[in-house]
Amino acid sequence: MTNYNNNADFALSVKIITAIAFVKIDDIDKVVDELAEYLPDELQDLLDWFEDNYIGRKNRSKSGRRPALFPPILWNVHDRVINDQDRTNNYAEAANRKLNTEMGVSHLTLWSFILSLHKIQSGRDTYYSQLEAGKSPPKKLKKYLDVDKRL
Repeated sequence: MTNYNNNADFALSVKIITAIAFVKIDDIDKVVDELAEYLPDELQDLLDWFEDNYIGRKNRSKSGRRPALFPPILWNVHDRVINDQDRTNNYAEAANRKLNTEMGVSHLTLWSFILSLHKIQSGRDTYYSQLEAGKSPPKKLKKYLDVDKRL
């Protein structure tokens, strides 16, 4: 961790591994091979771990890769960036957090759950009515607009 915090080149190399999420799926094999040559030795274990879990380790005896725990189709955002779609599921996380906040407890009775859903739906209906009446939706924060622009 200290090397990451104190060595800008090392920190950049770590970020390059996570940037694989923006590489076209068909090019991931080539990029991982190039990264293996480029990265410092101390990051090879991290790249191996990423490969095992998110890409699939290359088969030794035949071409192709073993199945990954989380295949690229699940986490790769290349096409989403190209098509100007959301790169994250933050909206789903926000909805889940709102449900948890509104409900206030972990284990509701069925009746309390239904009442909470009605309350939440009423709030959403009001929000959508305001949008239909011409109210603008909330704007993206500047930092997110800047990230979109850079991508």
